[in-house]
Amino acid sequence: MARQREEPTIKSTLWAGVLAIIKSLPKETGGTGRSVGKFTQVGDTSTMSTTFTVTQPDGADKVYDITVTVEESRDDHDRLWGPGGRADQTDPGRRVVIDANLYLIGDGRGSHGFRGFGGHRFDIEFFDGRRVTTTDLWHQGVIPPKWRERYPNNARVVQPGDTA
Repeated sequence: MARQREEPTIKSTLWAGVLAIIKSLPKETGGTGRSVGKFTQVGDTSTMSTTFTVTQPDGADKVYDITVTVEESRDDHDRLWGPGGRADQTDPGRRVVIDANLYLIGDGRGSHGFRGFGGHRFDIEFFDGRRVTTTDLWHQGVIPPKWRERYPNNARVVQPGDTA
């Protein structure tokens, strides 16, 4: 029976990082030692600490105290989606928001000689009744939940000839 491969845990990943650091340290002589790392986790912050010693020719030890910390946080890309961000600087009439994804209708000439989605045709119906056909639509990204009220869904893609 084949063993299933387990996904690495934060603890094992941190320890692998510590060992990689130790591997890169100078080893002036053969006498080395390392302590078993101490792992702590408080909230979204995980820390692994260990000590690595290298015996020197004069009999003293060179001691490396190593601490690796991983702190999980969240980035809602405020510089892009927040007030004054890059998304704000686009023409609101060209913004298409479908399923919390922002798209921009290009100028039809293609940016740098390219058209969004390779020039694929999109028929878009805005919730305000406008209908636009474009072969130059550019995906700008998924709007983080924090900013979805600021950029609500405003359109849907329709099939050519669809009247509903």
